[in-house]
Parts: sequence; C-alpha cells; structure tokens
Amino acid sequence: MTLGMKRFLIAAAGVMILSFALVFAAEKPPAVSPPPPRVPEMSTAGKVIAVSNTELGIERTMKGKVETMEFILENPFTSIKVGDQIKVSYRVKDGRNILIRVAPAKKTAVEKSKKDAPKSVKPVEPKTAPVTK
Repeated sequence: MTLGMKRFLIAAAGVMILSFALVFAAEKPPAVSPPPPRVPEMSTAGKVIAVSNTELGIERTMKGKVETMEFILENPFTSIKVGDQIKVSYRVKDGRNILIRVAPAKKTAVEKSKKDAPKSVKPVEPKTAPVTK
C-alpha cells in the first residue's frame, strides 16, 4: 500500500465515523405527549332546591340576579336536604358541572337583607374625666 492509499483509507474511515456520529446525534427521543390541560376547580354557594342520588340543584344570587345551577353527583350525599345553605366545589367537564365537594355555607356566604337593623343597640354613655386632687 502506498502512502496515498493509506491517507485515502484513513480519510474515508474518518468521514464514515463523522457521518455515523451525525446520524446518531440527529435522532430525537420519542415525543412525550403533553399532559391533558388541567381543568380548574370552581366554587359557589347557594340554597339547595333539588337533590337526588345523581343530581344536585342549587339557587344562587349573582349581581342581584337569581341563577339555578345543576351538578352531576359522582357519589350521593345523604346529609344534604332541600333548603340547606351550602358551598360547592365543582369542575366543568364536557359542558356539565361535576360536583367534587360540598360543605355548609358560612354565615358570610349567605346574603343578608340590608333593611335589617341591629336588634339591640346599647346607648353610649359619655365618659367622665378623671378627678384629680
């Protein structure tokens, strides 16, 4: 083998190794599908108007308007009765409200009448100045 032939073979082997390195570097890992978008959890409070083993209906007041909302129950709630004031947490899935949690509504969540005056008002006694000797 001549010197020219050896250089040619070394150059050919280098080009092959370089091309294999480029091919392996260009391979992309299998694409991981992104997780489905997280559906936010929402909540509202209102008065129970209907309850069954599969559905719950509440009436709530939003900006002076009375709205009726219906929820799909995954598990029946035996402690809920018509007329109860409750707070619900739910998610919207396929255009339907899926109920997650139910809790009794706090006093602040129940709307109070603005005309109600305080029932007992104590008269304010004027404070007397301390006596100095």
